[in-house]
Amino acid sequence: MDKFEAVRFYGLASNFWQLTLNVAEELIERGNPSSMSYEGWGWPSDEEYEEHTKWSDLNIIEPTLFNFYHGIELSLKSLILAKEEELKNDHKLSNLLTIVKELYGAVGFVEFYEKYIYQKKLPEVINNFCRETGMTMDLYFQSLKYPTSTKGHEFNHSSLRALDDIGVTLFQEISEDLRSARKEVQKYIASECSDVLA
Repeated sequence: MDKFEAVRFYGLASNFWQLTLNVAEELIERGNPSSMSYEGWGWPSDEEYEEHTKWSDLNIIEPTLFNFYHGIELSLKSLILAKEEELKNDHKLSNLLTIVKELYGAVGFVEFYEKYIYQKKLPEVINNFCRETGMTMDLYFQSLKYPTSTKGHEFNHSSLRALDDIGVTLFQEISEDLRSARKEVQKYIASECSDVLA
């Protein structure tokens, strides 16, 4: 397997993660508003409300988490490719993490992946979504893109929305964890693929 492919996978993962960080920064800065106070007798126009909540989890949680989790998938695959292992057509994050742990052992970035993949370690908001929906984050590629699974099971996206301060805390946590893990994963990719990066 070509190690340059590992670099390409990681570059794409990093782009998905950067978008996650950019969105998180805006959501945190604006306070994740899910409602709007309005003075006077009238109501805010649709345009005013849309502008007020455009960086709120009401409107951006599913695509933002999808980007975050797609970055996780791509980065796990890049770590596998960096060790010149064959990449199987598998989107299950837990399977990919098992392979990465076999290849790299108990390195620091493994904790990041475990926290956002394993049900028992998920942040409370994501854990509630999984529990209420009856799924794991192995199905992120369906649960964050569609209202129902391919088997007709409904995903409860409302449990992710309108969380106000809790949503801010979630995105602060994701941002902090992601910034730290991304540096460490990048270091490993650069080390494993130094011959093609030279």
